[in-house]
Amino acid sequence: MGLKLLFVCTGNTCRSPLAEGMARAMFGDLAQVSSAGIAAWEGENPSPHVVEILKEQRVDLSSHRARRITDVLLADADWIIPMTQLQEEGLKRQFPQYVHKIRCLGNWGEEKRDIIDPYMGSLEVYRHTALEIRELLNCLKEQLISSCE
Repeated sequence: MGLKLLFVCTGNTCRSPLAEGMARAMFGDLAQVSSAGIAAWEGENPSPHVVEILKEQRVDLSSHRARRITDVLLADADWIIPMTQLQEEGLKRQFPQYVHKIRCLGNWGEEKRDIIDPYMGSLEVYRHTALEIRELLNCLKEQLISSCE
């Protein structure tokens, strides 16, 4: 089944579900993809904007429910991919045993970038976030495939 990728954001209702849905479509059988939140409210629905954007891309994530990161989730992942540098630093401090596999999505490209939280933003703000995530997922996929060859 390939690599296990865990995308992480704050609440697991906006950025990480967007990354999860787009990565599932993009990676196919190359990876098992999931997501979680650092401060997620367990069982929270994804943002309606996230569901709409993914539906336009023929990805159904409507059954997604937010979940909080756990040691079990982190241990099971090959890569833990937070959305910001600050989240990366926090995860590395909180879970030093996984430092070697925590790397911000914005660190897979040529420059370090953060994915800004679109929470409470308009559909256009979410679309911009989705475009940024897609661009960085392409970088991630390129690097992961070249490292597996």
